[in-house]
Amino acid sequence: MKKSILIAIVVAACGAAFLNPDPRVLAEKSLSDKALTSLDHYFAAWGSADEDERRKHLEAGWAEKGTYTDPTADVRSREELVQHIGSFASSPQAKNFSIERSSGIEIHHQVFRFEWEMRNATGAVLTKGFDYGEFDDNGMITKIVGFFGPFPKMKE
Repeated sequence: MKKSILIAIVVAACGAAFLNPDPRVLAEKSLSDKALTSLDHYFAAWGSADEDERRKHLEAGWAEKGTYTDPTADVRSREELVQHIGSFASSPQAKNFSIERSSGIEIHHQVFRFEWEMRNATGAVLTKGFDYGEFDDNGMITKIVGFFGPFPKMKE
């Protein structure tokens, strides 16, 4: 009898948690959804050849003073990122290249990470990398730090 009462209490508690989830969990999920939308705009900006279109995408998902850093760049505002992406896209070495996300996006505590690949016109992977980033309380990207290539080998 006691076992069946305990089971009923556990089932009721689980049902209550499902029907009335912790508001902090809902807020974090909503914020994560906003960050994912911002990341969609960020990826679209990298894929756009048009400066005005890039700017619109970044206005929708990138904080005005957001920073972008990789081994070749240290960008300190949304407008600088618009220009950086444009410079990269129009450079001779980037002609006929595309940068595509190659993993899911992991998010926790207002930080995220994902992998990407640079591919040539035939789809062959030229280099891989990964980005780490942060977003604010509105889901706007405030920081991305990019790394090129595989992780370094450990020294023996």
